[in-house]
Amino acid sequence: MHTIRKIARAVLVGAAALTVASVHAQMSKVEAPGLMGVIRDAGGKPMAGVTVTLRNVKQTFGTSVHTDERGVYLFPHLDAGQYRVMAQAVGFSAARAELALDGEHTGTQALSLKPLADYGLQLNGYEWFNGLPDDSAAHKRIKQIMYVACTGCHSLDVVLQNRFDEKGWNIIVKSMENAFYQGHRPGDLNAAQLRWEGQIIRRHRDELAHYLAEVRGPTSKLLPKPLPRPAGDAARAMVTEYELPLKETANDPSWYTGQEWALGPSVGMHGQVGIHDVIADVNGQAWITQARETFETNRSVVKLNPKTGAMQHITVRGANNQMLFFEQIAEADGNDNIWMHGGPYIVRLNPRSDAFEGWRKPDVMGGMGNSTDVDSKGRGVTNARYGTVVFDPAELGRKDVAYPGWHYYQQNTVGDGTTYGISVDAHDNIWWSESYVDKVAMRDAKTGKVTEFDMQDPEYETRRGLMTREDLTWYDSIGGGTWAINSASPLPYMNMPRRLAADKNGDKVWVPMWAQDSIAGIDINTHKITWHKLPIHTHPYKTTVDRDHNVWTDSGMANAAFRFNPTSGEWTMFPIPSHGCASRHMSYDRYSNEIWVPCDQSNKVVRFQFRSAEQLKALEAAANPVGGRK
Repeated sequence: MHTIRKIARAVLVGAAALTVASVHAQMSKVEAPGLMGVIRDAGGKPMAGVTVTLRNVKQTFGTSVHTDERGVYLFPHLDAGQYRVMAQAVGFSAARAELALDGEHTGTQALSLKPLADYGLQLNGYEWFNGLPDDSAAHKRIKQIMYVACTGCHSLDVVLQNRFDEKGWNIIVKSMENAFYQGHRPGDLNAAQLRWEGQIIRRHRDELAHYLAEVRGPTSKLLPKPLPRPAGDAARAMVTEYELPLKETANDPSWYTGQEWALGPSVGMHGQVGIHDVIADVNGQAWITQARETFETNRSVVKLNPKTGAMQHITVRGANNQMLFFEQIAEADGNDNIWMHGGPYIVRLNPRSDAFEGWRKPDVMGGMGNSTDVDSKGRGVTNARYGTVVFDPAELGRKDVAYPGWHYYQQNTVGDGTTYGISVDAHDNIWWSESYVDKVAMRDAKTGKVTEFDMQDPEYETRRGLMTREDLTWYDSIGGGTWAINSASPLPYMNMPRRLAADKNGDKVWVPMWAQDSIAGIDINTHKITWHKLPIHTHPYKTTVDRDHNVWTDSGMANAAFRFNPTSGEWTMFPIPSHGCASRHMSYDRYSNEIWVPCDQSNKVVRFQFRSAEQLKALEAAANPVGGRK
């Protein structure tokens, strides 16, 4: 083992906190709600599904709830303090108020929303995309190209909130073809230097600019219809958004935060590090990792206390005082440890002691990829070039092998070597995505055999048929979907399986098809694949599975988390209160039955807590306003 060191420092301590403890703990006490009220439209009619956000003026996080069918909203018990409340619905101007709460009585605040004629800045990426014309074969083709090529780093709301003529759009598209992930554009690059979809965007630049000028030119009157507001389980959820304190970051803050929808979505980090993953631990703390090609130099991970908003920057160093950076981390293993990897190290965190143990992978096995998981025997598993790497701490003492503890297993298809997303199933089989060749690989724990599955959904050939013969010839010439790097893949009709997850207590592996709009369930016993389209046309990025075998996925395009019930086939969409999140991960907190989503483009993490109709009824009955009247 290579010794690693940890250095920690506090960066934010909450004061007069809006305590956001476990919903179940709060409801079991049935304390008086902290704030309640009714939201009405300008005519006095109660409005259902309105987002109401509450923020203590001394905090860097806010909590949101939604109104019920009576227009009533309910926050749980709140500590004394000064609070700001804002109500929002697409098509209406935001309504605000500020009030003092004494921490004992239930505050009341009614608000009225006035209609807003031009609500385009309030729309999410899906709503914009869904409103684009596809009334001809040419429109369907270029719309499909844009759906895949122009959404890898941000959602389409960032694009379509703007209006330019064709020349202006051409300049924008050209800058995107040369852009790096963090927004840096070093100039006109050659094909070997281009990053995400660069070759695809370059080929279709003029067509994209022409289409964008047609639908979002200077005189465009396009105003898509918004989605229905949340109802049912989605409207009963309580959602807290924790912002990393901007004054502590080394670079510039995100433009806007997406909190006020009429100002548009958060529009990216502009060279600043975004948030990539978030995991809750056995102690109720959350661990946050950063993203992109640059990293803040003052932290390896961030530890968040969700009750108070207090954060710690933690620096982990390996051999030669080398600082380790962690981008993607695994949900807790059977011993409550959290695994991650940084550079050549695989690292195990004991959240009970905040102790980090690290082991350096043999250099001959190449670099480790992005995702990490752990099997039932405590072996760490990570993506690797052309396959997967397994680390077994129990084998470190072996003398009969060259690299004790380490195993490298290759996939069958070479592709460009990129693997993205990894998970261990209930039989300890290892599954990983071969994103740029539309395959999923599985290494059988008993036989050691690697099997690959072609991931082509039922609509694959229909989408491919939208492309011209010239398109297909050119795509083939650049190695799209075969040997090419990510400047040439995924092609507009591909699926691109990404960060998959196994049901650790079930018989399925769930694979998100990011480039399209479905998740696939692979039976770990029969290998039968079933396809499940999301309720709207949007990109699923990561999957996770809860204690009831529900499958969750996130989508930056729709700015939401989605729950899928495999038994009933029912989908539920849970919106993220602020806009422009652009999530690349989500995780299930098995200790509290909650969902966490990190926001790459707005530097925050989002916590979903779930409230039943019965809990809300009991909460409302416990209301204790000043004067004793509800």
